Amino acid sequence: MITNLVVVRPFGSYAKGALITDATTIASILASENANAVVRVNATTPLSGG
Repeated sequence: MITNLVVVRPFGSYAKGALITDATTIASILASENANAVVRVNATTPLSGG
């Protein structure tokens, strides 16, 4: 299963609804104070995003 993030509250350069798919970026966000501004979305195939 592939984990992606969707932004629910804007922060930094990310707008509400942005899809984050890069594993390094996901780990960084989840370890930061912005972890509460995103939700995890599981997918069985890769999604398009950044």
